Amino acid sequence: MVPESRRSPRSGALPSTFCAVVAERRLLSNLAYCLLDSVAAAEVAVQETYTRWYTMPDEEQERIDRPLTWLVGTLVRICVAGGRAVEPAGHPDPAGPAPRRFHAWRDAPKL
Repeated sequence: MVPESRRSPRSGALPSTFCAVVAERRLLSNLAYCLLDSVAAAEVAVQETYTRWYTMPDEEQERIDRPLTWLVGTLVRICVAGGRAVEPAGHPDPAGPAPRRFHAWRDAPKL
């Protein structure tokens, strides 16, 4: 593969940043679909993930070394906790507690 700086520009070629964003969204959508088994629910989870990223203060975003890792982790927490994720630092999400349907799962005995 030829490094990007040495490639000859093609007319009509998409910028590499756009391609990276599309690939990132596709990865998040596929992961959410695998976890939720619903296209509509997966889209809502991906939108919620991006909403949390883009509403985060700039100082917090700058402290994140790997944004894709943060996005995947947040997406998984949203999917597993029904949209009410607990942030990695242990601070509960302001959206409130998890829905009632998850209490039985959390209280089930561990094998």
